Amino acid sequence: MTNGIVISLAIIFMHACTWDGMIFAGIKKIIKPDWFISKPIYRCPICMTPWWGTLFYFFLQPSPTLINWLSTIAVAAGLSVLYICLLTIREAAMTYCDSLDKE
Repeated sequence: MTNGIVISLAIIFMHACTWDGMIFAGIKKIIKPDWFISKPIYRCPICMTPWWGTLFYFFLQPSPTLINWLSTIAVAAGLSVLYICLLTIREAAMTYCDSLDKE
């Protein structure tokens, strides 16, 4: 379970590093955001989890098992879903606050 949390936070960090103005924003020039492959590489933390999470898992786990790998990736993916939900709520709140300011 701890590895799932670590993996999720690492993936969220990787995702945030590709936002505009961040250190890895230049990857968007190499792998365009409208390309399908951009989602598992940098654009979608949920889509990134099985790929990057597997790499992190085998790096972190001294004795990997199939059940442990699947449960770890499931925990990390679930946390990524929560992260995306929080970002969506934040964006909706910001839009709402902006609409109040214009009135």
